[in-house]
Amino acid sequence: MPDTQIRASMTIGAFSRLCRLSVKALRLYDSLSLLPPALIDEASGYRYYTSTQLERARQISLLRQLNLPLPTIAELLDAPDGERGVLLRQLWQGIEAAHSQRRNLVEYLLTQVFADHRSINMTQTMTQTQQPQTAFNVQQRFVPQQQVLSLMRRVLGQDLPQLFEDSAAMKPFIEQQGAQVSGPMFAIYHGQVNADSDGPVEICFPYSGELKAQGEYTLRQESAHHEAYVTLTKAQFVFPQILSVYDAAQAHATQLGECGQMSPREVYAYPWNEAGPDDLAGDVAWPFVPKEG
Repeated sequence: MPDTQIRASMTIGAFSRLCRLSVKALRLYDSLSLLPPALIDEASGYRYYTSTQLERARQISLLRQLNLPLPTIAELLDAPDGERGVLLRQLWQGIEAAHSQRRNLVEYLLTQVFADHRSINMTQTMTQTQQPQTAFNVQQRFVPQQQVLSLMRRVLGQDLPQLFEDSAAMKPFIEQQGAQVSGPMFAIYHGQVNADSDGPVEICFPYSGELKAQGEYTLRQESAHHEAYVTLTKAQFVFPQILSVYDAAQAHATQLGECGQMSPREVYAYPWNEAGPDDLAGDVAWPFVPKEG
């Protein structure tokens, strides 16, 4: 590299002082091609930056304060000038939605999990029926034995939408073999699904007629059972508000019998894609074994 080019540029230390980003951060941004140096001395390996890169460094610093991932920042800054504002607005809408979800989860934790009772004595003497509960119309029903087509996967929270999208092929699969869908689709949550726990989750389609398993699809018999359930609108199928619905269904099922032999599920008895926010969309159901006598 000619000496004149080096003199026209700044060392990484000088650039760091001007843009107020640490040398460590600049090296990281270089490794991700987010802010590579303008020149690299082939002999020494030294990085050199130019004053024209200060504005990009400033933009990166500001965007990082929104907690945007570095690859997302790179995608935003590398977009055409006329598209950056639109992309940033879309990203911010996602951030606000995520913040709203976390705020609602904190509210659920404060009111349902970490409720602050006025005294230890009150906590010790308060019975389960005295605990504050959100009002839901919890009902019960008997579900007969069903033959089901099953698709089970271990999925983290962010992968759950893809599972439901893939399950759309199950109904045509049944019909193509000459069998019939005989009941509403339901999703069984055999374990917690979040950023760390992967269920598994099982999508089931009841059917009648002859059917052969294929690929991920298996056939099994779903046992007859009783369940407590709450019917929700489409707008109510949202995390974390739906946690209170699960709590209400489980509490009702526990009053009526023993839980634990079968996992909770969501039953989609209404056309989901056609439903508006205030239209009924399905049930949250918690199976139980009735008390004897």
